[in-house]
Amino acid sequence: MTKISIITINFNDAIGLNKTIKSVLNQTNTDYEFIVIDGDSTDGSKTIIEKYSGEITYSVSEKDNGIYHAMNKGIQASKGDYLLFMNSGDVLVNDASILIVCQEKLVEDIVAFDCFLENDDQIVGRRTHIEFPSLFYVYKKGFKHQSTFIKMSLFQKLGLYNENYKIAGDYEFWIRCFLEPSTTAKSYAIPIAIFKLGGISQNSDWGSEHRVIEKEWLSNIIVDFQLMDNLLPYQNSRILKQVIKLQKWFKK
Repeated sequence: MTKISIITINFNDAIGLNKTIKSVLNQTNTDYEFIVIDGDSTDGSKTIIEKYSGEITYSVSEKDNGIYHAMNKGIQASKGDYLLFMNSGDVLVNDASILIVCQEKLVEDIVAFDCFLENDDQIVGRRTHIEFPSLFYVYKKGFKHQSTFIKMSLFQKLGLYNENYKIAGDYEFWIRCFLEPSTTAKSYAIPIAIFKLGGISQNSDWGSEHRVIEKEWLSNIIVDFQLMDNLLPYQNSRILKQVIKLQKWFKK
């Protein structure tokens, strides 16, 4: 059976860490390992890790250089075929067999599932994906790490997260993945996790890091992507469909 590595990184979020650990340990009858990387917290997080030490496969509590340094340490400690990042505060849906459902569908390099969006303890939305994500989709939408499985071999082939980025290292990694022609990806309309709105990725100036990444990796096609983005609101326009039809006809 495909083995899953669930990686949780934490820094001074004891409440969120306890919530995530309980969510993961609620899973039954599945083959997974659980890795917790703590950044030398001082808020009681270490006590929580110790409390569950018998059920956590591997843990460490030491200073790190930020989110992606911690995530990379988790990757390096992992022995699973697929990795899922459930950081402090992230939770799986209340279904003790949801990882079994996921395991049965882990074939492609990147396998994305839906996740619910939560605000003030209320579900306010649901993040979905197109069935076969593409480079343009990553540029436009990206993935939520709480509901996206990454094949370990992809990190081995393309490298780990770029630790120079504070909050957009995952975006840079997705771009690298989809620039590699052999990368495969698929999504399923099954909600498996809950994403809490209002975190660092929502409140920080992530746009500036995105622009740096796009300049580095997408400089030759960014203008085309921006044009495609501008045309999206008109994708169901009869006129646009006729234009596309004429373009195809002229190419023949």
